[in-house]
Amino acid sequence: MLRFRLFGFPVSVDWFFWLTCFLLGGGLRMQSTRDLPDILLWTIAVFFSIVIHELGHAFVGKKNGVLPAIHLHGLGGVTVFPGAAFSRRQNIAVSAAGPAASLALGLLTLVIASVFQPQSSGAIALLRYLLWINFFWTLINLLPILPLDGGQIIRDILGPARQEITHWVGVICAAAVALWAFEQGLIFLGLMLAYLGFMNYQGPHRDPRA
Repeated sequence: MLRFRLFGFPVSVDWFFWLTCFLLGGGLRMQSTRDLPDILLWTIAVFFSIVIHELGHAFVGKKNGVLPAIHLHGLGGVTVFPGAAFSRRQNIAVSAAGPAASLALGLLTLVIASVFQPQSSGAIALLRYLLWINFFWTLINLLPILPLDGGQIIRDILGPARQEITHWVGVICAAAVALWAFEQGLIFLGLMLAYLGFMNYQGPHRDPRA
């Protein structure tokens, strides 16, 4: 497991994270070593984007008095807040900070692409991956499905007394988007949403926090 510190936050990266990047980047379709540079660019884009996203959570958590730790795993990333006792408003701010950081990175990528107009295939591919990850993945992450950030925001808006509603919203939304993903041939996304839908169906006693 890779471990380092970034802006004072401990960061750990599980080996499964790299495997997932390889698979999502086309590892199963790789026909020769000539495909490796493109997979590497994809991996760089994913790693950088998820770290920026988690730093958004981490900085707002630190502002509220907790020293967070960031962990990248096979399904993305998570920022943990040991001993945190955030209010609902603070929880919403922490949850929203990650998608905000991702969208900011996506907009910065758009600016860079329009100003510099890169010509090399590698630079174009890297920018395309950054746009895809920070716009499309952020849209998915804002869906009202626990433990996605959108689900956590809805959970804290509705409050503890409406946890069952939060979970049923997650089940319905996950099922609908999973069906769409399968129709579009996005098998990994469909499987992930189906799994999250099942987690939400299990109910508030399995409420995850990411």
